[in-house]
Amino acid sequence: MQATVAYFSVSGKNEQMAKAIDRELREKGHSTELVYLKPARAMGVISAVFRSVFSRSVELAEHYTVSDGELLVLVGPVWASSVNPVTREFLAQLSDLGGKRVINLVCGFSPHENVVREINKQLKAHGAGKIVSRAVRLRDIDSPDKMAAVAADAVSQAVS
Repeated sequence: MQATVAYFSVSGKNEQMAKAIDRELREKGHSTELVYLKPARAMGVISAVFRSVFSRSVELAEHYTVSDGELLVLVGPVWASSVNPVTREFLAQLSDLGGKRVINLVCGFSPHENVVREINKQLKAHGAGKIVSRAVRLRDIDSPDKMAAVAADAVSQAVS
């Protein structure tokens, strides 16, 4: 199975989680493409929170496309109990997913299920197939072993 693992991270925790998923997929014999979703310009904290609260997106450094593979993994933070603006723009750019399976991991200090539901709704509107999603608290993935366990569970559910 070919998978695209797309992520956005500021603190590095979401990057580590994306890499744990990428590693788990490769260990299971799948080929992967790891993609960092980069904003075109740096965002300050106040600007980022404002954009999150008011459902604003940001310009991305490039137009990201999802490979022709069967799986999309999306890992991103929660900001101000909302979808972060980088993930929001990535979702807006998505073309038809054609029934691709999706792993949607929303990570944060206090990730809200409403953020997971909002992202899942957008993924379904883009033609996603089976979606495995989690709201993951950062304290629950504060070690490589914990991240590996979350990654293994999500991958197992998505590829079964």
